[in-house]
Amino acid sequence: MELKTMAVYVAVFLACSLVTSSEALTCYMCNSTSESGCADPFKPGGIKTCTDGAACTKVTLSIKGSALVVRACFAAVPPKLGCQESSAAGVSSTVCTCTSNYCNSAKTIISSAWLLAVVGVIYMAAAIRN
Repeated sequence: MELKTMAVYVAVFLACSLVTSSEALTCYMCNSTSESGCADPFKPGGIKTCTDGAACTKVTLSIKGSALVVRACFAAVPPKLGCQESSAAGVSSTVCTCTSNYCNSAKTIISSAWLLAVVGVIYMAAAIRN
């Protein structure tokens, strides 16, 4: 296959995969203070779900060595997907958001769009070498 043709196919594939649907997502919904399975490592058995979000979120707070994990539906898709870390006054937090069903189950969250883009770039680099 010619390199230009393959590049067009990869570009079309990536563009189509980046289109988000308007359907509500199904996300895990729990907090580790009342449900031990909500903490990391995550045990989804018996954990409730929510189906009214545009994104899923996982928030991890660390306060004086104790961790609190909250997983939930997020009403709107935030401008930046993935994980953001911050800390102030002895409290550190990691807020992760993603846009695929049950994506807030992972310890770390990678946006599916970024993952597809990385795979596409690797594929293109391998094709150029050959």
